[in-house]
Amino acid sequence: MSAAPRTTVLPDRWFRANPDSAVLTRPRLLARSLIHLAELDERIGFYEELTGTAADLRMPIPDFGGLELAAVGNMLLIASVRPFTDIQRRTAHSVIVPALTAQLKRLRAAGATVLEPPEMILPGSRARVRYTDGTVAELVEHRPQPGELPRPSPRPAVRGAEPVLLVRRAVSASAFPAAVALYETALGTRCDTRLRLDGAFPVELATVGSLLIVGTDGPEFTRSADVGLALVTTVPLERAYGLPVPLDGIAPAGRHLVVLREGTLAEVWDGSVGLRPATTPGP
Repeated sequence: MSAAPRTTVLPDRWFRANPDSAVLTRPRLLARSLIHLAELDERIGFYEELTGTAADLRMPIPDFGGLELAAVGNMLLIASVRPFTDIQRRTAHSVIVPALTAQLKRLRAAGATVLEPPEMILPGSRARVRYTDGTVAELVEHRPQPGELPRPSPRPAVRGAEPVLLVRRAVSASAFPAAVALYETALGTRCDTRLRLDGAFPVELATVGSLLIVGTDGPEFTRSADVGLALVTTVPLERAYGLPVPLDGIAPAGRHLVVLREGTLAEVWDGSVGLRPATTPGP
């Protein structure tokens, strides 16, 4: 008689709706928010309410710097009781990949630099890279622990998704075509939406999976060049993502800046401008 498979004793609060990223059809791009561990439960609740989606993973990783991670839609919350390192703060986004080795091979061929080589961690394995445009990203391959089965969030279900939260990347107008091509390669998917908004300073927009690329030389984007989040919604702004922020220059129609209730600066686009972002990738 064969021995029963060994069961891993995972930390308390651990759940993953999908513990094996090999089933993903393409890499899953996530915005990052670095917070203190004491804020994690409140932030999970905020992003569940904001996006109308339940958290699909929560992972305490005590052997990796005392981190605890949670994902809500396209947002990854990274919590710790320790100060974050410089490289953690400089990392623009995280990517859950179907296969780490294959993803690194693809990125190297596209000119990316591996800053931290693959290493095993409790969720699976990870590496850190820098793309040719200077963006630093962490890549993570999820694999189930022995005996681990898919487990949904223990929190109550929430309403249907609205608005859509995206990772935001702003570039100059001249760099826009190259940025679209780069992230189509990096994320293994074609551009979902590409459009141009004319005005005193034209704006080009493209969605590649859960990434919004904004290309413009307009002064209204000067103060928001480092904004890492975008929301696409048909819900009126005053229904309340937070407090509006005055814009420098003339903003294109349908575009606003807000400070979310939890303190993050985000760009908000009215869905009527024609953005059609893809949903979170799945099997």
